[in-house]
Amino acid sequence: MNTPRELSLFAMIAGMLAFPVSALLSQTAVDQVYDKTRQVTVTGMLIGSATTRPPYSVYLLISAQDAKGKVEQWAVEGDSIDELHKRGHKDDALTMGEVITVTGHPALPGKRPEERMPKPVRGALERALELAKGGRLIYGTEITLADGTKIPFGRMK
Repeated sequence: MNTPRELSLFAMIAGMLAFPVSALLSQTAVDQVYDKTRQVTVTGMLIGSATTRPPYSVYLLISAQDAKGKVEQWAVEGDSIDELHKRGHKDDALTMGEVITVTGHPALPGKRPEERMPKPVRGALERALELAKGGRLIYGTEITLADGTKIPFGRMK
């Protein structure tokens, strides 16, 4: 017969073992959606963000000009807000309207980003989904501010 103390110990051990597995599965899902072999850079104005509850990612919206001067928007996925906080990210590090440069990996063609997004999809998250479907989604690994400050945003192994 198991005592409450034995059950509590079992639950604690099971929880500790499950955390690394969930982190690994989350990283695997990112690996399946983004092209780790290619790196892209997008510079533009930060026009929106969606900070969802963990384990979901943070999404940024950037308005940039292409080589011909045409304005286009990009969605940038990063780690969850909890992961960003663990690495020292401050909530006020980014300001709407500032120009930032994001380095990251493009989404693989044919993938369905909406499967990774929390429900309901609305607001900035809805716009990120539209951009993702249009092929303008990257997994941002680093953000560079106008003053040269670099902020880690996502991990890609």
